[in-house]
Amino acid sequence: MMQFMVIRQQLLAQIDRGLLAPDKKLPGERQLADTFSTTRVTLREALAVLEAEGRIYRRERRGWFVAPTPCAYDPSQLVDWQHDFSQHGGQFSWLAQKTPMASAAVSDQMQLPPFAQVFEGEGLIQIAQLPVGFVRTFLHPDYFPSVWQTGDQATLLNTPANADVSWSSAWEALDSERASVLAVPAGTPVLTVTRAWRIQPAQGSQTIRIDTEWWRQHAVTLCGGSARDAQAGSVKKRE
Repeated sequence: MMQFMVIRQQLLAQIDRGLLAPDKKLPGERQLADTFSTTRVTLREALAVLEAEGRIYRRERRGWFVAPTPCAYDPSQLVDWQHDFSQHGGQFSWLAQKTPMASAAVSDQMQLPPFAQVFEGEGLIQIAQLPVGFVRTFLHPDYFPSVWQTGDQATLLNTPANADVSWSSAWEALDSERASVLAVPAGTPVLTVTRAWRIQPAQGSQTIRIDTEWWRQHAVTLCGGSARDAQAGSVKKRE
């Protein structure tokens, strides 16, 4: 077995036995490398695997920490991030609220006329003051006409109750923009969840809201009836 996998197993065994408690800081990389009689390059390979598995996480300029139990997250049920994650100690804040001209992709999905505007919001979810999720939402102006009027208090709980939400998930490497928001290096793998709300007016299906979310690996676990489908990369509908 390669040395970095041996180190990974030894660290994981201490985490699973409770010798390294959730949110406990690991020793520094130099100390760990000395402990395992290895190079820091090999050690970082082991730490990268544990990070990708969601068992440890990084705090910028503070080092590595043991990951706590992730929040149970069913994308088919969540409507408003602050409302859902507050029970886990999560805090949601809007970073930007805009009304730009819709891109071609958003216009096509929402069936907007040429040069139409769309409501766009970006937000950050933190747990214990650690940024764990970055979200971007696009809202059809006909169905969310006054959403930004309340500023930082804007909520999406008024998403029409008769809308069906479909979703998909994938792993991707963060670009520098989103990596900066989540306080991790560019290229860090994250769980990406994409969701779309649709209603069924007389003229056919209408997409009224599109969300994309980027989550640090340790932050959430997809659950509920969606978990098996999420692992397969499939799409679920809200019950």
